Amino acid sequence: MTISEFIHTLASQLESLYDKNEARSVAEIFVCDELRLSRTQMLVSKDDELDENTLGRLSQKSIRLTNGEPVQYVTGIAYFHGLMFKVDSNVLIPRQETELLVEMVCDSLPSGTQANILDIGTGSGCIPIAIKKSHPETNVFAIDISEKALEIAKHNAQSNNAEISFAKYDILSEDEFPFSEKFDLIVSNPPYVCNSEKALMHKNVTDFEPSLALYVNDDDPLLFYRNILRFIAKHQPDSKPEVIFEINENFGTEMLNLCSTFGYNAQTIKDLNGKDRFVKATFER
Repeated sequence: MTISEFIHTLASQLESLYDKNEARSVAEIFVCDELRLSRTQMLVSKDDELDENTLGRLSQKSIRLTNGEPVQYVTGIAYFHGLMFKVDSNVLIPRQETELLVEMVCDSLPSGTQANILDIGTGSGCIPIAIKKSHPETNVFAIDISEKALEIAKHNAQSNNAEISFAKYDILSEDEFPFSEKFDLIVSNPPYVCNSEKALMHKNVTDFEPSLALYVNDDDPLLFYRNILRFIAKHQPDSKPEVIFEINENFGTEMLNLCSTFGYNAQTIKDLNGKDRFVKATFER
């Protein structure tokens, strides 16, 4: 079987889970990442025969794809902001809209600044690592409640040659914070999907991605944002950092009101689909 024939066969099998174009894309990503080929190399090599061992390995691993598991978990690879990250089911798969969050942070940083930046709920570490690679002069810190997520984030920082200070911390707790530094900017993409929204989501998200990093109760959808703002008020009451959040599109107005109660002047910013996806807040001095 050739590379092209394998991709065609796998894409056909995946059409029960995805539309035709996405099924083809998933099949191509799987083969390229497993064979360590660029898309151009894959096109050049598409008529090459797969040897028996390689075909067996691809066929065995592709079963996970046909069971609905995200291709990034099957290959263990995700790409974000031009960088490669290790991922597994302990961390969320980095998403395209979150690249916009990173761009907003980078645009807020003057060139050459040695700002202290904190990422809350870092997961795979994609946000702080991308920021550090774009602004190597910054001091970047990151926290997460999950020890397993932090292990992956540390691996990703090392593999991408990015110096990040990581620590385990639950932002909902009253525990002593692990860093003494004051921050110039805080960024977070916390859990914001309401439990009632699960029914609207694809199986490859609900069945495989970590619920701890995704969901909040419907009766308190702004739980994490409120606690982050409380943390700021407690941790550095006299020098409020700029704050940039990724948010649930349904709570833009509520987020602006919440930021206002903590003395922040905030604005919502839309994603590529025209939905309220981010809040950028500066303290009214």
